[in-house]
Amino acid sequence: MATRGDVSSTEGLMSAWKLRDYGGIESLELVKDLPIPKLTSSKDVLVEVKAASVNVLDAWMPDGYGKVIFETFFRTHLPVTLGRDFAGVVRAVGKGVTELKPGDEVMGVVPPQSGTGSHAQFVVVSDSNVVMKPTNLTMVEAASIPYAGLTAWSGLRSVGGLGEVLNGKDVLIMGAAGGIGSIATQLCKIWGSKVVATCSTDAIPIIKNLGSDDIIDYKSPDANSKLRAHGGFHVVLDCTGKWDGYDYDLLKSCANAKYLTLVPPILKNFDNYGVIGGILKTIYDLIVANALLIFRLKTHRWVLFSPNSSALRKLRDYAQNDQLKPLIDSVFTFDQLKEAYYKLKAGHARGKIVIEMV
Repeated sequence: MATRGDVSSTEGLMSAWKLRDYGGIESLELVKDLPIPKLTSSKDVLVEVKAASVNVLDAWMPDGYGKVIFETFFRTHLPVTLGRDFAGVVRAVGKGVTELKPGDEVMGVVPPQSGTGSHAQFVVVSDSNVVMKPTNLTMVEAASIPYAGLTAWSGLRSVGGLGEVLNGKDVLIMGAAGGIGSIATQLCKIWGSKVVATCSTDAIPIIKNLGSDDIIDYKSPDANSKLRAHGGFHVVLDCTGKWDGYDYDLLKSCANAKYLTLVPPILKNFDNYGVIGGILKTIYDLIVANALLIFRLKTHRWVLFSPNSSALRKLRDYAQNDQLKPLIDSVFTFDQLKEAYYKLKAGHARGKIVIEMV
């Protein structure tokens, strides 16, 4: 199967994991007789998935997390395949795809609003969400980068205002041993920031290899005083997954400093209060979070994944140049997908959990 141009030329069956209801991880079912998805747009790319990572959204959605937004606004209805990123081989492309061809090894993302996922043998995505795989990475390593990398990029650059033209910022990455935290730490160093990372004791040797300027064991009794000894940060990226208890005093005073969190209450608010109530509660939460901070020239910002083709290419280039190194916690086979979800949901993964299609 290797085709170009015909938007409906691929045929055959594949296996994919389907979430059949919101009864938790046990509601995932491996279905082995699904049709291979067809190209429906001239910019579509069909990829045979060789590896796919597991992200927090994947592990939470089986419990109904985000149900209201996904079903109301994205028209995503059960049964659905989860999985937000992948590495694999191009098998077919639409007529409008010019930079990719069948046989190319690629990595990419499947935006949550697409209504499908990468925990399947094949996936169709827009060519804007796919780039050539770095030649120095395995499929497993490449699959660990796109979704976490673009989320970190969205937080640090799009929301946090960091980047290659704004060097010298002081940045704190809390939870630096996780999938997003480990990439965020490396991006900050690539961009010339001074980076302080927090993690647990056993993760310190891992984080040392990511280049952070200082590592603080958050479990140590003097962790708080060590953090404050740095004199405040321009940006704090909290990757710990907590919903409250943020320490805004870690931010610099009068510096338009930003506290960024990865778990905005948007999806949870819509699940709990419905569409209208969810909108109102989200606006209320954002106002309350910033009501006192704004007078100190500080802000609390929410970080969301955002598709970004130029950022995806940059992440690929950083990896190709050995500036961005994947951090893999563990690898599971396709048949072991449920175990991978359970492991991620249990917390304390050191880097990314990846599914290998063997």
